[in-house]
Amino acid sequence: MKRFLVTLMLVGVGIVSATANAITLTPNDVAAHMAEPGHVSIVLHARQLFDDNKLAPLKAYLSSQPELLQEEILTILSRRAFDFSRMTSEREAFLTTISQQQPKYMVRSQGDGFWATMPAFNYAGEAKWVLNHWQIHQLQAQALQLLAADQLSLASWLAFSSPDYPLHRQAVLDAIPSMEPAALTKLETVYLNDKNMVWVPDNAILAALIEHTQSEVLYQLLWLRRTDSYSLNALLKLSSPPVTPAAITQMMAATSNPVLTNSANRQLAQLHPMPETVKAFMLKQLGNRSIGNDVAVMLAQHGHKVWLTELAKTTSGVTRRNIEKGLKTLTQ
Repeated sequence: MKRFLVTLMLVGVGIVSATANAITLTPNDVAAHMAEPGHVSIVLHARQLFDDNKLAPLKAYLSSQPELLQEEILTILSRRAFDFSRMTSEREAFLTTISQQQPKYMVRSQGDGFWATMPAFNYAGEAKWVLNHWQIHQLQAQALQLLAADQLSLASWLAFSSPDYPLHRQAVLDAIPSMEPAALTKLETVYLNDKNMVWVPDNAILAALIEHTQSEVLYQLLWLRRTDSYSLNALLKLSSPPVTPAAITQMMAATSNPVLTNSANRQLAQLHPMPETVKAFMLKQLGNRSIGNDVAVMLAQHGHKVWLTELAKTTSGVTRRNIEKGLKTLTQ
């Protein structure tokens, strides 16, 4: 217990020390620093050393510069490292080192009723961001190699309960937009044949596959799954003009999902002119005891009041009552 308290005190002292050593600047101070004409040649030389992968001379060169300029240059170099085609083990080690450092110069600015303090040049955060995406880039290459070799098990690759799940998921998501049709078809087959994918925490990969394959089978699976922002977004994209017959078919299919029913019906109600297939479908929806009244209101609100009035003359029972209630709601 005593050792724990000593350790805790040392950590606390370190935090206080880091805070105490910070130098606070104003936005004007930072702007004046960045406008200094003599810094341009220094930045360009440091950038050239970085591009040439001469990290040891770069470190020596940086150490001879003022600390604030060092932090600005490190921020510039971190962003430059996002070009993964030029990533090296030396660069990766360099980024890892600076990602663990604490920027010394802070800038304090006033917001709407509050003050905010943040690094003047957040090189450590930039380096962490690049390293994170570099890891995703490497994982993406691994996933594509496994897929090409018919060795990719999506559920095993994603490892839903693993802390690395977000990285592995993002690697697949980043790969999908640039995949060839044959590879997309193969990935779709892998997804559908992997029964453990039923446990995937979200619909991100499924929705991404749908966007690039327009697979009817994948759409059917999406509407059966628990609704999240990815399935809602997939439904919304179906209403983007030009609305195709295939998109209309999927909007109608999406109404089978209780959470999506309202949104799908609203998108269908917004179609002008309304295709006969949609009219026939909406007529069935109007006869639904649970949602028929809401559907009537949607249709009337989106310019189909005349059609509803004509339907009220030719229908009976629940359908007619729902139409009349819906029309009456708009006049109240």
